[in-house]
Amino acid sequence: MPPRREAPGAIPLVLHAALSGLRERHDVTLVTAYGDEAGEREAVEALRRDGVDVHAADRRSSAGAAARWRRRAGLARGWAGGRAPWRTVWFAAPGLQRLLDDLTATRPFDVVAAEDNSMGWLRLPAAVPSVLTEHEVRRPRPIELRPAPPVAFARQAVGELDWRRWPRYQREVWSRFDRLQVFTERDAQHMRELAPALAGRIDVNPFGVDVGEPVSAADERPGSLLFVGNFTHPPNLDAATWLVREIMPALRRSVPGVELRIAGAGDDSVSMLAAPDVRVLGEVETIADELARAAVVVAPIRTGGGMRMKVLHALASGKPVVTTARGAAGLDVGGSDPPLAVADDAAAFAERTAELLRDVDARRALGMRARAYVLERHTPEAFARRLETVYEAAIAARNGA
Repeated sequence: MPPRREAPGAIPLVLHAALSGLRERHDVTLVTAYGDEAGEREAVEALRRDGVDVHAADRRSSAGAAARWRRRAGLARGWAGGRAPWRTVWFAAPGLQRLLDDLTATRPFDVVAAEDNSMGWLRLPAAVPSVLTEHEVRRPRPIELRPAPPVAFARQAVGELDWRRWPRYQREVWSRFDRLQVFTERDAQHMRELAPALAGRIDVNPFGVDVGEPVSAADERPGSLLFVGNFTHPPNLDAATWLVREIMPALRRSVPGVELRIAGAGDDSVSMLAAPDVRVLGEVETIADELARAAVVVAPIRTGGGMRMKVLHALASGKPVVTTARGAAGLDVGGSDPPLAVADDAAAFAERTAELLRDVDARRALGMRARAYVLERHTPEAFARRLETVYEAAIAARNGA
């Protein structure tokens, strides 16, 4: 997917921060694809207008119901007949390989940097050092099947089969790269466990974010909480469910008038969490307005890997954040303590949130420290400097130096 300064998901934001930082110091060629998701084609055109050397493959569905069903059938056959997880089958675009082949046949490159293991199906130029950024390591886990109607149960079963493809697929993909980059030490440890022979190739490099202006404190609504996420992603749905069912009851008792706003794509599973003081907004046009309205941003993440853009974005906006240890993963660049509140059980999470809701001076001071922290450690420029170190290690590994 193409890098975007404004996007409903985290990956385009991470890609844009990396691209922005690297372009200041290097010649960067971007190979990407755009699909049917709103704003992707426009993002490619915006990059071109901004002077980015971008080469994009079109993976949009053909017009018409018959063509869409043919594409779906082809994707299903590709998944059933192979070993790759569904996410990789979905994002595969033959045009990407043609673009990559044409570019590397006609231009010299110092390094190829692949973002996400969904690009693992690509044939990379053998002579060029390569780096893979693994956005989230998938670990083996027990089978999770819940009683459900036949259609839903069948969907669960396919999902479990798909999950069991990840360990082997990840190991196969990782082995092809000179260096492997992850955003958190937790994911690095999981990678070492899954592929011990590759441990010497792993680098931990927390990502950056495009830092705009801080949101206006004048727009804040006392008692207002915000949780942002893509709620088709199971860890975010789990967090929202825990927040509404176990944390909000304690907050209602201690902070009269508290209101929770949940923003981001989702389905009926998240819509069912709505209540008089819990508003499920769905996708919003711009998250900045919701951040400005919130007195406190919460991210009660209990599962999943990777680093959380929602947390870093809120810190960059100058908002106080309450999250879990898992939600704060990757923010401790250089062993520093990020300025946010951390709690890992429902009672403590509610207590820390209530303290900030009741104390306007404390939450504003925490928000100011949070923004200063991001400006020092997580800007595109800071991210790019760390990326350079990883790329240099890949070049050195290939050269035997």
